[in-house]
Amino acid sequence: MPDAPIKTHPTDGPVQDWFSLSYTNYQVIPRTLMQSMPIEWQERMVACLAELAEAYQHLPQAEVYKVEAAREQIVEEMTSDQLHAAGIEVENDDTDYGPGPETTYHSTADGRELDRHERVLLPAVDPVPHYNRGRTYVEPRVGESA
Repeated sequence: MPDAPIKTHPTDGPVQDWFSLSYTNYQVIPRTLMQSMPIEWQERMVACLAELAEAYQHLPQAEVYKVEAAREQIVEEMTSDQLHAAGIEVENDDTDYGPGPETTYHSTADGRELDRHERVLLPAVDPVPHYNRGRTYVEPRVGESA
């Protein structure tokens, strides 16, 4: 078996490997789960986050981010209620037969026309409990396989 290639640049390192081939630009970590981890883990995590913040304090950062639980759905497979919830307007839809070749979909957020086969995010209920001012605890299964 050939040796694994030598990583020579930080962008070719473990973080890139961890994200794999996904197009994910951010890693969202639920506060509830982080505060439920053992104290030693929390200390390491906080130290890494502080180190990251210090290393990039010279770059502009967004004031806040909006994070929502969601699931992917294909536009043309969505019900009218789902389209509304996802902020998608439908034009030229046949009231008797539904979507046809003239049907178009537009995002109300940016006005962009969406392809009928495009995957969009449909808001969903977050399965992770709210952190509740630090009081919520979820028992971790450290070292156990799922």
